[in-house]
Amino acid sequence: MNHMPSWLARPLRSLLASRAALHHALLFSGPEGVGKEWLARSLAAALLCDQPREDGFACGQCAACRWLSQDSHPDFRGVRPSADEPMAEEGEAPSTRPAKVSRDIRIEQIRGLAGFVEVASHRGGAKVILITPAEAMNSAAANALLKTLEEPPPNTYFLLVSSRSSRLPATVRSRCRQVPVPIPPHAEALAWVMAQSRAEEERALQWLAFCGGAPRRALDLGSSDQAVLHRDLVETFAHCEHESLVSSTDRLNANEPRVWVPVLHAWCVDLSRCAASAAPRYFPSEAARLESLATRLDIKALLAFEQWLQQLQRLISHPLNPRLVADDALSRYLAVFEPRRQAA
Repeated sequence: MNHMPSWLARPLRSLLASRAALHHALLFSGPEGVGKEWLARSLAAALLCDQPREDGFACGQCAACRWLSQDSHPDFRGVRPSADEPMAEEGEAPSTRPAKVSRDIRIEQIRGLAGFVEVASHRGGAKVILITPAEAMNSAAANALLKTLEEPPPNTYFLLVSSRSSRLPATVRSRCRQVPVPIPPHAEALAWVMAQSRAEEERALQWLAFCGGAPRRALDLGSSDQAVLHRDLVETFAHCEHESLVSSTDRLNANEPRVWVPVLHAWCVDLSRCAASAAPRYFPSEAARLESLATRLDIKALLAFEQWLQQLQRLISHPLNPRLVADDALSRYLAVFEPRRQAA
């Protein structure tokens, strides 16, 4: 893992400084892509490390640290939706993922922790359970976890990571100590993204702008495949008026809706801003094209389309027909410009 940035090292030091009185349940909350899971796993590593450094951080060299890096530490359990579990590589043992994957964390997964929680630590130290994203727990799973949080075993820590903590039941949130992880200062985030990606400042600024300043998301966006895909999507939305609906739908249909819907929503937000004579937020380098499009749109139709996209984003984890979704979205997007086009 890369060297921990300062905006994550600071809260980790604070947590480790109070290790003797560390709460048994911690909720790491903040925007997507700021490094919450990185922070939580770093705390888990420190709690499980055989030879922690003077500052309490994990040494990264002992057997415990090596096991944790491979997700094979006997006193650690990670819980995430089955859809997010890694598939087995060719030549490895078959994946343990269920045949029917889910984007929810289900009650069976939480109940499966019972044996781990109840038995003594294998190595005589702490036990750690990492749940991410915590808001993926369905109501039954959250209720099952609540029973354990109410009567925690000694030296057992629950680390919950959430980008939408408001979706967690209040009963779960109230039994956790909140660890907020906000967007870091812009200069700090920019310097880190440039150092990690070896990208020029202009490119790193574009990635950060689209990701709302979240450096981990920006770094992922800067990976070669993601950057090309992002560029293609922007070109599709910028030229959709001049291309056939079939051609544009084909370009979107090459990707799942969960990939292109957030990009289209951000594009429409910037169109709204330009229509109100404000600077674009997510695509500052596209200001000229956005301003040109903004002169030809119907603002009421655009705002209605934005609301529809917000509803769609809540459904994209469900099994939808990708081509029908793409066709519907682009038809609605073109209709935003239709009144002005007909008038012309």
